[in-house]
Amino acid sequence: MGRYIDIGKAFENALFSGDVEGLRNVLHHDMTYEMSGQPPIGGRFEGRERVIESFEKREVGLGPGFEYQELAREWYEDEAHGKVFVEIHERSWLPDHPEDVLEVRTCSVLTIKDEQIVSIIDYTDSEAYAAFKSRHEAEIPKFARR
Repeated sequence: MGRYIDIGKAFENALFSGDVEGLRNVLHHDMTYEMSGQPPIGGRFEGRERVIESFEKREVGLGPGFEYQELAREWYEDEAHGKVFVEIHERSWLPDHPEDVLEVRTCSVLTIKDEQIVSIIDYTDSEAYAAFKSRHEAEIPKFARR
């Protein structure tokens, strides 16, 4: 495993565990994060603190409240260009609707400079998220609160 993959995995570990200081250690102060699609499912955020805030508020994606199954996660590194790629294949569903499964594949591209992440772009099927949202909007905690 290469050093850039180690940085990418440190980011994921901090993100998944809610370790804000760990995120600050791996994210550059002037970074950007972008998820394909339009808000409130997709969006673009600039600056480390704004990116961390967007993760805490779950401003992209469908937010919390789902059961989850990871089917695959493959890491690749292009050290010459300062890039890490992670292919993710996952399924999720609302606990009250296990028959309606959202299955998506995402490719995340992390750009690394001086041992910190300066850019993350998540390429995913935002239309699949939007279709799931339209079927269950009132039941998805992120949208039901509105």
